[in-house]
Amino acid sequence: MPPHSRRSLLASSLGLAALAACRHPQSMRPLRWQREPSGLEYARTEVPLGSDRASVVIHLLRLDLRRHELRVVLATALGKKLASAEEFRSHSKALAAINAGYFDPEYRPLGLLVSGGRELAHLRLVDHGVFAIAGGRPSVDHARTFHAPPDLEFAVECGPRLLVAGERPRFRRTDLARRVAIGSDSLGRVVLAVTESVMGIDEFARSLALSEPVGGPGLRDALNLDGGSSAMLAAPLSGATAQVTTAVEVPVGLVVVARGQP
Repeated sequence: MPPHSRRSLLASSLGLAALAACRHPQSMRPLRWQREPSGLEYARTEVPLGSDRASVVIHLLRLDLRRHELRVVLATALGKKLASAEEFRSHSKALAAINAGYFDPEYRPLGLLVSGGRELAHLRLVDHGVFAIAGGRPSVDHARTFHAPPDLEFAVECGPRLLVAGERPRFRRTDLARRVAIGSDSLGRVVLAVTESVMGIDEFARSLALSEPVGGPGLRDALNLDGGSSAMLAAPLSGATAQVTTAVEVPVGLVVVARGQP
């Protein structure tokens, strides 16, 4: 759903004190990745915001495209209109699942969706971005300049773009919301990011660009996905489960599976 009333309601419910949160990260611990037997890597970072030392937890999942692939799952494949991250994950026998992009009031996806080379929803020529995987390489392009290559494997359209070649664009939005993103680092590894609580979009982008020694995943390109009350994550780990839950469900999920899994 487009980021309007749902996000405003969520921000209010989590307290107006968070309005002072969108400032530069202060001291953050170096990021430490936990490697799972599946090859999936998980990290949890806390971004301190504001003089009161309030912080926002960001859950990070890093996958290697030689071992993993991303797929789009529609809730209709589960026999439902809407589903949770855990339902998407369980249905797909996946390693992890998050929500995808925006959708309209009829729960139809707003923007390009490609899974396994098959187009599930059409490209919209709007001021959004497209995260794509083709030939084993991830990319983030503006929707208006995106041209699907013949070997396109996966794509999701949403917006805005958070990082472009390591730089943050100028953001028009100043709202606070729980955030979800998909991006890639300089080595071509894909990272999924989901926050537990609200933060500004510029602060989220800044945190994703930070290098590992100062607490970030060091992304070069990143795309904002649907956040607010749609933000969700389900990722069973060897020690515990990384999870962000919400009272609502969504029509489209993104899952991480072992490459070649049926």
